Amino acid sequence: MEIMIKGPGQVTICFIDSSGKTLLQERLRSGGSPNVAARRPVSLLLHTRNGHVTVAPVLVEHGEKQQVTFDGDEPAAITRRRCREIGCSDAVAGEAARGRAALLRSDPARPPGEIPDRP
Repeated sequence: MEIMIKGPGQVTICFIDSSGKTLLQERLRSGGSPNVAARRPVSLLLHTRNGHVTVAPVLVEHGEKQQVTFDGDEPAAITRRRCREIGCSDAVAGEAARGRAALLRSDPARPPGEIPDRP
Protein backbone atom coordinates (compact mmCIF):
# COMPACT_ATOMS: atom_id res chain seq x y z
CA MET A 1 0.00 0.00 0.00
CA GLU A 2 1.15 3.56 -0.60
CA ILE A 3 0.62 6.45 1.82
CA MET A 4 0.62 9.89 0.17
CA ILE A 5 1.04 12.97 2.33
CA LYS A 6 0.56 16.43 0.83
CA GLY A 7 1.55 19.45 2.87
CA PRO A 8 3.77 19.96 5.91
CA GLY A 9 3.03 18.43 9.29
CA GLN A 10 2.96 15.12 11.12
CA VAL A 11 0.86 12.04 10.42
CA THR A 12 0.31 9.15 12.86
CA ILE A 13 -0.75 5.80 11.46
CA CYS A 14 -1.45 2.68 13.52
CA PHE A 15 -1.48 -0.78 12.01
CA ILE A 16 -4.04 -3.02 13.73
CA ASP A 17 -4.69 -6.76 13.67
CA SER A 18 -8.11 -8.35 13.26
CA SER A 19 -8.93 -7.84 16.95
CA GLY A 20 -8.13 -4.11 16.75
CA LYS A 21 -4.84 -4.33 18.63
CA THR A 22 -2.18 -1.87 17.45
CA LEU A 23 0.91 -3.85 16.46
CA LEU A 24 2.88 -1.06 14.79
CA GLN A 25 2.68 2.71 14.85
CA GLU A 26 4.41 5.17 12.54
CA ARG A 27 4.78 8.92 12.82
CA LEU A 28 5.68 10.52 9.52
CA ARG A 29 6.77 14.14 9.26
CA SER A 30 6.71 16.11 6.08
CA GLY A 31 8.11 19.60 5.61
CA GLY A 32 8.42 22.10 2.80
CA SER A 33 6.00 23.53 0.33
CA PRO A 34 2.30 22.76 0.79
CA ASN A 35 2.26 21.73 -2.89
CA VAL A 36 4.84 18.96 -2.49
CA ALA A 37 3.74 15.42 -1.64
CA ALA A 38 5.64 12.64 0.10
CA ARG A 39 5.04 8.96 -0.67
CA ARG A 40 5.62 6.10 1.75
CA PRO A 41 5.17 2.51 0.61
CA VAL A 42 4.15 0.15 3.45
CA SER A 43 3.47 -3.55 3.74
CA LEU A 44 0.22 -4.72 5.30
CA LEU A 45 1.86 -7.99 6.33
CA LEU A 46 3.93 -7.81 9.52
CA HIS A 47 6.53 -10.38 10.45
CA THR A 48 6.42 -11.27 14.16
CA ARG A 49 8.06 -13.89 16.35
CA ASN A 50 4.89 -15.94 15.99
CA GLY A 51 4.69 -15.67 12.21
CA HIS A 52 3.04 -13.29 9.78
CA VAL A 53 0.10 -11.07 10.72
CA THR A 54 -2.10 -9.17 8.28
CA VAL A 55 -2.93 -5.65 9.41
CA ALA A 56 -5.12 -2.69 8.51
CA PRO A 57 -3.84 0.91 8.46
CA VAL A 58 -5.59 3.51 10.64
CA LEU A 59 -4.98 7.23 10.15
CA VAL A 60 -5.07 8.44 13.75
CA GLU A 61 -3.94 12.04 13.30
CA HIS A 62 -2.69 14.47 10.68
CA GLY A 63 -2.06 18.19 10.33
CA GLU A 64 -5.13 20.29 9.65
CA LYS A 65 -3.72 21.48 6.32
CA GLN A 66 -2.46 18.07 5.23
CA GLN A 67 -4.09 15.80 2.71
CA VAL A 68 -3.48 12.08 3.24
CA THR A 69 -4.46 9.19 0.98
CA PHE A 70 -3.99 5.43 1.14
CA ASP A 71 -3.51 3.98 -2.34
CA GLY A 72 -4.98 7.19 -3.79
CA ASP A 73 -8.24 6.91 -1.83
CA GLU A 74 -9.63 8.32 1.40
CA PRO A 75 -7.99 6.58 4.39
CA ALA A 76 -11.33 5.74 6.07
CA ALA A 77 -12.54 3.79 3.01
CA ILE A 78 -9.30 1.83 2.71
CA THR A 79 -9.24 1.14 6.45
CA ARG A 80 -12.81 -0.17 6.46
CA ARG A 81 -12.19 -2.37 3.40
CA ARG A 82 -8.94 -3.76 4.78
CA CYS A 83 -10.56 -4.45 8.17
CA ARG A 84 -13.21 -6.54 6.44
CA GLU A 85 -10.51 -8.40 4.47
CA ILE A 86 -8.57 -9.38 7.60
CA GLY A 87 -11.67 -10.37 9.61
CA CYS A 88 -12.27 -7.44 11.98
CA SER A 89 -15.64 -7.21 13.64
CA ASP A 90 -17.99 -4.45 12.44
CA ALA A 91 -17.35 -2.57 15.69
CA VAL A 92 -13.55 -2.66 15.24
CA ALA A 93 -13.85 -1.70 11.56
CA GLY A 94 -16.13 1.23 12.42
CA GLU A 95 -13.83 2.58 15.11
CA ALA A 96 -10.79 2.19 12.87
CA ALA A 97 -12.50 3.97 9.97
CA ARG A 98 -13.16 6.89 12.35
CA GLY A 99 -9.43 7.04 13.13
CA ARG A 100 -9.64 5.41 16.52
CA ALA A 101 -6.86 3.01 17.43
CA ALA A 102 -4.80 2.66 20.59
CA LEU A 103 -1.48 4.44 20.37
CA LEU A 104 1.55 2.48 21.49
CA ARG A 105 3.26 3.71 24.64
CA SER A 106 6.63 5.34 24.37
CA ASP A 107 9.48 3.64 26.21
CA PRO A 108 10.59 6.29 28.75
CA ALA A 109 13.91 4.49 29.25
CA ARG A 110 14.91 5.00 25.61
CA PRO A 111 15.64 8.44 24.18
CA PRO A 112 13.56 9.44 21.13
CA GLY A 113 15.06 8.25 17.87
CA GLU A 114 17.22 5.55 19.46
CA ILE A 115 16.93 2.21 17.72
CA PRO A 116 16.32 -0.65 20.19
CA ASP A 117 18.63 -3.66 20.35
CA ARG A 118 17.40 -6.78 18.59
CA PRO A 119 16.43 -9.63 20.94
